[in-house]
Order: sequence, then structure tokens, then C-alpha cells
Amino acid sequence: MGVIALSALLVAGTGFFLFAKALPNRAPGQKKLQADLTKLIAEVDGIDVELIPINVKELEALSTSQVESNAKSRSKISKGAFISIFEEVIFKYAYRSYASKKKDSVLVAKTLKRRYTFMTKGDHVRMIVDDQVLGDYDLQTNNLNGAKSKKKIASLEKYRPEQWMLKIKNRDVASMNALEVTDDKGLSKRVFEYVVDGISPEEKAVIVAITIYELVTLRH
Repeated sequence: MGVIALSALLVAGTGFFLFAKALPNRAPGQKKLQADLTKLIAEVDGIDVELIPINVKELEALSTSQVESNAKSRSKISKGAFISIFEEVIFKYAYRSYASKKKDSVLVAKTLKRRYTFMTKGDHVRMIVDDQVLGDYDLQTNNLNGAKSKKKIASLEKYRPEQWMLKIKNRDVASMNALEVTDDKGLSKRVFEYVVDGISPEEKAVIVAITIYELVTLRH
């Protein structure tokens, strides 16, 4: 498969308003959600860690361990940073969930060069890279679909009990060790078995986005 054009993946403009209009009545309104999003960005910026550039080598070294992990009970914001097996920081994040029948939430994460925003409503997650919509992640199928085209961009196949396969347009791009809730309570382990060489920047953004969401939400 050739390089995926960025314009084919990302929809111009922020995904915030597209998400906020679809929120259920019990979820916060647009002003509240925007305020929370601003607060989460500030919380992430305030995590004082040194991030490293991410390439295939760093992705393969990503671990299930965190540093700077804590929760604020009053604000209901939890935050932390995930590190590699060499204790280098790959990304940092701040997460806030809302009381509802289905766990609606907002998650903001930062790598060295990009900001990732995730807005969850029920079984659907709007994924945004910087200020552009990457797509909608379906928690039932684990498919990432284009926000505009509705066509499948990527999928995380969880059919094998110990190993998950991440595919972009039916191409195997990474093998992920199955994540468990107990991963953060014992010895650190690698997130990936391998990531293929020669991935494009756009493919890397997809891999990183899905990985961040899976790692952070597993613990909340």
C-alpha cells in the first residue's frame, strides 16, 4: 500500500463542535465541554516531563508503565505519562469522564510533535490530531472510520487472546500485545511485539492515536 495522503484521513476544522452537538442530555453542554477541554490541555501542558521523538524504534519500546500518574477527585481529572522500557516518556495525557449510562469522556494527550484529542460518546470515539479530525473509532468493532467517508481506515483486531493486530487499509502495520487491566500493577511489558518499517507519518498518527486511547482508557 502506498503512502496515505493526509488529506484523505483528516477533515479540516476542529472536531469539537461535531462531537458536542451529538452529546446526550445528561452529558455536559458545549460551553462546559469546551471549558473542560481547555482545562485538560492546560493539565497536559503542566506535566513536567521530557518527551522524546517517536519513530518505529520508540513505538516498539513503548511500555505499559506510567510516571507522574495521579487523580484529582474534585475535578475528576486523572493524568499521567507513559514511558518506554528505557524509561523515556513517549506521551503524556489528561482524562476526564462524565456520569452517564455509557462512559462519556474527554481525553487529551501530547507527544513531542502532536496533540491528540479523544471525545467518547457511548461506543463512539471522535479522534482528533491537532485540530483536524482523524476519524471515529467504534468500540464495538474496533474500527477507525473516516469521519466524512465513513469508510474503514484502520482496525485493531482483538481476535487472538494474547496478541492484537493493528491494520491500516487491510495492511498489517503493528502487532500489539493484548492489554490487561492489571498491566499497571506489576512488571512493565512492551505494548508492541513489532511495528513495521516504512510507515508514513499519517500511518504513525493512526497507530499512536489508537494506542493512546487503548492504553489510557483501560485504566479508567
